[in-house]
This record gives sequence, C-alpha cells and structure tokens, in this order.
Amino acid sequence: MDQLIPSLAALVETFRDSFHPQVFATFQTLIAGWIVCLGPHTISEVWQATGLAAKRHHDTAYAVFHSAVWEWDDLGIVLATLILTHLVPGGVVWIAVDDTLCHKRGAKVAFGGIFLDAVLSSKKHKTFRFGLNWVVLGIAVPIPMRSDRYFCLPVLWRLYRKKGQAGHKPRPQSAAELARKLAEANPDRTFWLVGDSAYVNTALLQGRPANLQVIGPIHWKAALFERPEPRQPKQKGASRKKGKRLPTPKAMIEDTATYPAELMEIAFPQVTRELRVQVIRDILWYRGSKTDPIAVVLVRDPLGQWRDEALVTTDPSASAAFVIQGYCRRWRVELAFFDSKQHLGLHEPRVRSERSVERAHPMAWFLESLVIVWYCVDGHRGSHVERDRPWYAKKLTPTFTDMLGALRLQMWEHKLYGESGEEVPSPECIRRLLHTLSAVA
Repeated sequence: MDQLIPSLAALVETFRDSFHPQVFATFQTLIAGWIVCLGPHTISEVWQATGLAAKRHHDTAYAVFHSAVWEWDDLGIVLATLILTHLVPGGVVWIAVDDTLCHKRGAKVAFGGIFLDAVLSSKKHKTFRFGLNWVVLGIAVPIPMRSDRYFCLPVLWRLYRKKGQAGHKPRPQSAAELARKLAEANPDRTFWLVGDSAYVNTALLQGRPANLQVIGPIHWKAALFERPEPRQPKQKGASRKKGKRLPTPKAMIEDTATYPAELMEIAFPQVTRELRVQVIRDILWYRGSKTDPIAVVLVRDPLGQWRDEALVTTDPSASAAFVIQGYCRRWRVELAFFDSKQHLGLHEPRVRSERSVERAHPMAWFLESLVIVWYCVDGHRGSHVERDRPWYAKKLTPTFTDMLGALRLQMWEHKLYGESGEEVPSPECIRRLLHTLSAVA
C-alpha cells in the first residue's frame, strides 16, 4: 500500500507544514502502512505493509521517529482543529484526561518503569507491570451515526517520567499543560475538562485559561468553606480569604435538612435515571481552587444501583444535569485506550531510544482520531466490511472497528480498481493482496 485514498489524503495534507517535505512523504506512507497492517505494528511490519520494503530500506521508516524534525504537539493542535471544524463546529467542547500503561519489555527502554496496571488490578489485588505511562488528553465528540454515545479522540499526550529522570513532572501537571495548550490555541471556544480524582486538583484548577472549565470528583472529606464576608470599613489587617468552615461532602449528602435534595430525571445516552441530587453553590474549596468559587453536586441513586458521587465544577452556575451528564463522558477515554491497544498496536513498536519511544507509540492514538474524523467526513459514504455474525444481531454500528475496517477496505479497493473504481486489477496487485492477507508474521 503505497498511497492514501483521496478522501484521507485531503485530511493528512493539513499536517504538511509540520514536516520537511521528504519526511512528510514518508510519514504519509507510514500512515497507509499502519492502517492496513494486519500483523504486529512494529516499524518493520508497517514498512512491509507499505509495499516499499523491497525498494527502500526500513531505516527510512525508523528515521522518521528517531531523527526527523517534527513534534507531536504541532500535529495534535492541527488534529484538534480538524476535529472541532468537522465534528464540533459550535457550542462547548468536552475534553477528557487520563493516563494509561503501554506494556513494554527490555531494561534499556527509555522512560520504562514499573507501574500499576489499572486494567488488571482490583480493589483487593494490585497488579504492577513494566511499561510506559502516558497522560492523554482527548476530545469527546458526538458523531451523526451514533446518537447513543460519544467517541473520545486523543489529540495531545505526554510520556510520564519517574522521579529521578530528566524532565519529571507529576501527572496532573502534565495534564494541566496539555489542557492549557489546547484551550489557548482555541481562545474562541469554551472547553469543559472531565477527569478522575487523580487529576482534579490544584495543578489543573489554578492558573487555567478563562475558557477552560473543569468537572470531576471531590474527596468525601474535602475541606469546604463559605465565601468570606466583605471587608468592613476601617478593618485592620489583611482581608480574609475564606469564610466559615462547612461540613464535608460526606456529611452534606446525609444532611438533607440543611442541604435539600431533589429527585431529578437525568437523561443519559441509553437510559434515563431518577437520581437524588443536592447542589451547593458559590462555596470555596481552598486547597483545590483557592479563592475561585465552585459548586459541589452530590448524587445518590435511590435504587442503590450506582455508587454515591461528589462532583465539583469550577462554574458555580452550571446545572446539576449538565455536571452529571458531562462527567459521564470521562469513561470514553478508556474506550479510546482499548481500541488503540487492540486494533492499532499501541504496545507493539519495538523501539528503545528516547525520541523513538516518544514518537512511535502515539501513532496509534493519532491514527485512531484520524480514522474517526475521516469516517464522519467522507468514509461513511463508501464501502463497508461485510461479515456474517448472526450473534451480533443487535449490535449498534458503527464502532471504531467498523470505521477502521471501512478505511482498509476502501484503500484496497482504490489500489485494486483505481480512482474510477472500474479498472481491471492487475495480476501482480491481486497476487500481492493474497500474500498480504496470508502472511503470518
């Protein structure tokens, strides 16, 4: 596969200014190879899938990752612009942040370490594995073909470095830098970031741009305060920064007399639930957001099927339904991690040097987002993979695998039948396709 189909090439063309012309040509080729690669997504296997292995040495592909001049941040901002232009042309933009473990082997792998594997762990048993820990920021978007769910499209990422390694930063600080970079690059849009309790803290809440708001869990024992009284005439000393201490969220959710609860029907994409909600507005969480007022939304399921939640929002005027529905979008980043690992080989590039490690693995996230944008803009009109799976009679489509399969199919159709779709395939092209589909490794 030595070329992109026109609909995908038009999207990839927007990244041209981030590369040297020769590097961009190779990068385009690697995109095509990565998409159609059926085996492990090592650099050499991807290069084999391009069909150029017999003509050009695979060092050409490795050089893109270990020595060429380009940065993922530049591509990420362009990718975010594509997403906002085509999928979120107006309104607020939902972004989600989390970290994930990329499994690796080898003592000489740059930035490798032993990390908690959240996927294999439970409350009673913690599993640790060697690998790379990434902090990822994605844009959660609705697509016209799936009104029942959001898709999270990764756009920016940072490789976590452990203490003692050069460039070490806590994960929340890396997440804050990514969110600010995205918000500052799009000052005319309002961003709402959702994250778990590991990220909703001082690093993210303080010093953020005016167009960046945050929703996430607050600790059940968090210290909350009323806003301070106005300064009195002739008052001596510094003004107070916080007012009277309030009960903790854990105490508030049980005290429905002081903090009245309301039964609300909250509409989720696939179901509507009746929840007991308490909203405490215009208070201070001094440890997290200093003197900026916040609101706390306490949620309890009367049926007891869902756990209690204490959510904080940096916009005290936000409605409870907006906060609850917005927070539920955080889960979509986990599905993005799953798809990138299962179908685009996040774990699989066998690279060890610092630049190669930082560049090769995120190709999975970059292409995941690019595939979804391509499908929504043009790909849904073309051919789709047909598979006989009667046990999936109620499957909702398209999923990410449907989108990736459609792109692979349309790329092979373009290779076989030409741009007109009516050319007679050459025996050499058919032979190569059969060998590609049959190869084991």
